[in-house]
Amino acid sequence: MSPYRERYHKELEELKADAEKLVDLVGFAVAKSVDALRDYDVEKAREVIRDDQTINDLNLRIEKRCMQLLALQQPMAKDLRLIVTTLKIGIDLERIGDLAVDIARIVVHSKNKVHVKSLKNIPRMAEIAVEMLAQANRAFKENDSNLARETTKWDYEVDALYQKVRDTLLKIIGGNPELIEDATPLLLVNKHLERIADHVCNICESIIYMVEAKREHLN
Repeated sequence: MSPYRERYHKELEELKADAEKLVDLVGFAVAKSVDALRDYDVEKAREVIRDDQTINDLNLRIEKRCMQLLALQQPMAKDLRLIVTTLKIGIDLERIGDLAVDIARIVVHSKNKVHVKSLKNIPRMAEIAVEMLAQANRAFKENDSNLARETTKWDYEVDALYQKVRDTLLKIIGGNPELIEDATPLLLVNKHLERIADHVCNICESIIYMVEAKREHLN
């Protein structure tokens, strides 16, 4: 292999490694934001907000690397699909990171302690979403489209938990109007976690396209 091709393949490997790191950072942000909510840990929530810049910087680096590879190397077939998939995954990861930041801001700006301990399904939703991200990352790293498909099945449980939490909170608000200020932020968190799982499903669809050159709608 010529030095030119060796460099090209090294750049592709570095691109994939950066994407895998980005998934890890975003998953950590989601877990940390919900931990902050559960424990009403304002400092931990502020850390999530501060650390979002690291996520944004890495995502920008990935985007620039993709654009350079597309412009200078004119990749084809599986290499092209890897680059396009990485770009698409980056968009979903950025949105997941933003949702984690929104959850952290709810903690920072909440006037009262958000009563999440009595709603065990919210932390459970976060656990599933983080595990979905980890599995999607493994599928991306190992080019495993079947694992990507398996990962999306967790979305059904997230949707069921979302409905349970929503119904519970609306019932609380209906019977105790004075608690609306406490319950409303949890409605937002609940929706954010449901959307995070949806974004992971988008990532899995992109992985299937990368591996099989086939588009599937799994969400």
